[in-house]
Amino acid sequence: MAMVRPLSIWRFAVLAGISILSSGCMNLSGERPKATIPAVSAVPDQAVSAERERLVATFGGEYRAPGPVLDLVREIVERVVASSDDPNAHYRVAILNSASINAFALPTGDIYVTRGLLALANDTSELAAVLAHEVGHVTAKHAAQRAEFEKLASSSMPDPIGGTTSANSRFLLASFSRGQELEADEIGIRTIAKAGYDPYGSARFLSSLARQTSFSGETRPAARFSFLSSHPSTPQRMAAALEVARGSVSPSAIEADRVRYLTALNGLSYGDDPSGGVIRGRRFLHPRLDFTLLAPEGFVLENSAQAVVGIAANGNQAMRLDTVQAGVANLEASLAAGWIENAPSTDITPFSVGGFTGATAIAKGPEWTFRLAALQKGDQIFRIIFAARDLTPALDRAFLAAIGSFRSLAPDEMNSLRPQRISVVTANAEDTASSLATKNDSGDQALDRFLMINGLDRPKIKPDELYKIIVTD
Repeated sequence: MAMVRPLSIWRFAVLAGISILSSGCMNLSGERPKATIPAVSAVPDQAVSAERERLVATFGGEYRAPGPVLDLVREIVERVVASSDDPNAHYRVAILNSASINAFALPTGDIYVTRGLLALANDTSELAAVLAHEVGHVTAKHAAQRAEFEKLASSSMPDPIGGTTSANSRFLLASFSRGQELEADEIGIRTIAKAGYDPYGSARFLSSLARQTSFSGETRPAARFSFLSSHPSTPQRMAAALEVARGSVSPSAIEADRVRYLTALNGLSYGDDPSGGVIRGRRFLHPRLDFTLLAPEGFVLENSAQAVVGIAANGNQAMRLDTVQAGVANLEASLAAGWIENAPSTDITPFSVGGFTGATAIAKGPEWTFRLAALQKGDQIFRIIFAARDLTPALDRAFLAAIGSFRSLAPDEMNSLRPQRISVVTANAEDTASSLATKNDSGDQALDRFLMINGLDRPKIKPDELYKIIVTD
């Protein structure tokens, strides 16, 4: 799992931070990842293809969606592109197997939308607004502009860690500026109105996005794999979307089509895919690899095919958990080989926890200090990396306690990790929001979840209307 060194601690959390020096790495899905493409001045087709594959893998790979869902997404993309500033463009469309809420259109002619985003939207116009926004980034050449800006910035501001980011990654998935986001909003809203969709779909989706953020308890600025990482949902942005929509309304721009959208959504997988692990607060549980780990207080976790990553609310600590094949004589030798570039491992100490053997070490870099741990389970080594700007004794004890929480799953935990999916039901006259919410969801937040996924501000439903509920297989 070759990785490049980042410019920030958040990139450390996502990409394993400073380069991890190890070969034969496996990710948490058990598949060997693609090698990182080195930075180049141009972007050759072969390099872009490999980078695109790595990007898709980061979001769980392609999702085998129910037929009507993919057909509907493709239809919406075709209508959006036909009304865009580049109506002759052709895009490949794919749904990604990720519970995160995200979508992106790449300059390479690819449009991706996660099943998490599909689950949050409630009609064709909401989804059209998201897709038109992403197409707007492409037609306005925002990615190329941003990649060039980042290249100039990185050349004029040396990386204090001494690493580089992939030029191809910057080209494919740039982080857009606030001005570019607002411009893409305006382009997208005007595009969907021209295509015959309801221009207010953008504001509705932004409202649902804000509601989802509140429901999930995200307090930090944005999650790496969240739509909010590059699409902040602010009152000002929603107000701007409403203003553009008011100026875009026409007799032909009225389609919302909630019934058709929800009908196509029936059966869509919901939430984390248990086969790749599940996050529940600070705890990560993986039924296939049969283990669980509890992160320290204040950490927010995210899961990808490559690793579980986390960052503390203050941004001064981060963590990463992944697996490698056991290819060395013992765990101490694995740590002694050096996981962190320019940060040699010291104070290597063996230990045991949960019936497994392990070893831990300290590694000190120019700005960060790392608490490392290796645990062997069968033919795999679980690597746990904690990073801190200032590794105090109290903080190190918290890291060691988290490492000590590693264990196999209990039977009730294993049984609780069953796949969930969306079921679309028609409300009866006697139904209430609470009765629908708890039909197959007995969780403490069942009603809040029901309101959130259905875009409802208050617990009031209408007979004969369609609603999404979450069911467990």
